[in-house]
Amino acid sequence: MTVPTSWREAYRKQVPLARLLKAEVDQHFEKARPGWFTHSRVKEEESFHQKIETGRIEEIEELEDFFGALLVVPLPSDIASALEFLDEFFVTKYRRPPDSDHAQYPASAFRFNDIRLYGHLRPDESMPPTPVDNMIFEVQVRTFFQHAWSSATHDLVYKHPRFSWARSRVAAQIKAILESAEMTIDSIDALENSPVLPREGSPESELNLVLEVVTGHWNPDDLPENLKRLTETLSDLCLALSLDSRALDQILTRGRAELGGHPDGWSPYQCTVDYYSRYEADKLRRVLKKKSHRPKRIFVTDEVLDRLGLRLEECQSAAT
Repeated sequence: MTVPTSWREAYRKQVPLARLLKAEVDQHFEKARPGWFTHSRVKEEESFHQKIETGRIEEIEELEDFFGALLVVPLPSDIASALEFLDEFFVTKYRRPPDSDHAQYPASAFRFNDIRLYGHLRPDESMPPTPVDNMIFEVQVRTFFQHAWSSATHDLVYKHPRFSWARSRVAAQIKAILESAEMTIDSIDALENSPVLPREGSPESELNLVLEVVTGHWNPDDLPENLKRLTETLSDLCLALSLDSRALDQILTRGRAELGGHPDGWSPYQCTVDYYSRYEADKLRRVLKKKSHRPKRIFVTDEVLDRLGLRLEECQSAAT
């Protein structure tokens, strides 16, 4: 691409500062919340020249998106937190669209509408000024659905060798589908209470009963973060031992009373197996010695096996 020398010089002049800026922004991005996605880039020279040719650039040596950063969050409800995070190190001078509460396009249109912030790094008063302090750059804030649409359709539509109404139409339809899915997920708390949906169902009702037993016996700090996985695993164990939620509560209550509390560090699963070996020894022997039609095994300690008078080799449904 043949371009004026002044364009090439303008590009080369900005590259070193943009790379310094990228390194600094990337350091700030390292503090983003787990689960957020970040990315940054310095504009390629060919893209820089094409941007100038649009005629919309007032000052080619101060291109607003010469350096660009991207912050992707799960849902629209996370965007406020994302903006607060950016505000810690970024001063927004202006944004596009200027107001998220006012649509910039007809309701029938589904096009690129990510939040784009333009500004500079927030000065660190404890440090001397640096050349990148006042360099304007762009930060896009997207949701994962927006990012998925943009990433998936960009090359398929915008890098296609010909203009295609059909491709543009399909890209817009995909955007509409993803936007609908995103709104549904973000509104799941309200939809959960919708009169259109049943209030109860299986296996959720039974799992909730098991969960209530667990939370009634242990403090939240003594339980793992993933309570659903714990509950599902414990429910499978109860099924193998023919325990319903009431019987589970009874055996845990008895064990806690006789041992003066659930042993420190023991999971609800470990406690259930141990207490069952104390109070339902014959039943547990039969369960462990019988080959289950299900591939899952019951994990036992050596102490439980000794209590039952069994060797691991005898137990087709046990593991240690």
